[in-house]
Amino acid sequence: MNNKLVINFKITNWCDLHCAHCCERSHKHNKPNFMSLEKLDKYVSESITMDIRPDQLLTIGGGEALAPYMLNNPTYIPNVLNTVYSAGYIPTLKTNGTWGNNNTLRKIILSDIAKKAYQYDKLVTLDISVDEFHNNQTGVIKIINDIVRNPGLSFAIRFCLVGFNTTASKAALNDLQQQLQNTGLSIEQTFAGDWIIEIPNSGDGLYVYNDYGAPIYNLGRAKQTKTFTSTKNPNGNDGYNCLQIDNQDCAILNYTYREPIKNRPLNLVLQSLMTHTTNQR
Repeated sequence: MNNKLVINFKITNWCDLHCAHCCERSHKHNKPNFMSLEKLDKYVSESITMDIRPDQLLTIGGGEALAPYMLNNPTYIPNVLNTVYSAGYIPTLKTNGTWGNNNTLRKIILSDIAKKAYQYDKLVTLDISVDEFHNNQTGVIKIINDIVRNPGLSFAIRFCLVGFNTTASKAALNDLQQQLQNTGLSIEQTFAGDWIIEIPNSGDGLYVYNDYGAPIYNLGRAKQTKTFTSTKNPNGNDGYNCLQIDNQDCAILNYTYREPIKNRPLNLVLQSLMTHTTNQR
């Protein structure tokens, strides 16, 4: 293939929010059916020979990737991380961060994922949504403060703040930065618009990548309410192809082309899906 591949495992349709722009149409009224660990292990094993991007990044999403903790299944995510790390990947968990408002849950989640990062000696990344559609800044601030103020977490967990390329999203991100500074954190803005947050009492800095360059896709309920419109990118994000495997055994290429897997190897499914993008060129 000409483009590298990012793989996203949609482990659940469940989410505690119901955002208008959600291309997954996820919300808390969906049945919280998680991808089985056996299937995840099979798909991850099959993906090893595929054209994964050089940093070997693999994302776990949904729905809400950390929903198992909210639904009394606290061993699920540690087992997911075992599978991903054992295959040699660097895992990213996609989250809205609302669980940060629950002090007990926040400590458990951050402790669990940090333990796995140390066990496999590889970082874990939290992709946290920050945009005009998410009313989640209080929880996100608590998560970031816990990570930055605890060296045991800050040397294991990285986070990326994800928004859209809109004025409102950038305003939400700037507001979050100001609120973090109001908690006493020292934040230095870099030339790229990202941040370096000083880790207290360590002399080190935690680099924060702000990914607010993505367009808003014309998907989700917002398509029906005409909240916004834009053009889908047929080649995926940043020149990469994104292959999503959902918890209903379907493969989705670049959030557009869908095929049931039907017990076929992932590389054959991907080859079939790629014919759609080839035909458009």
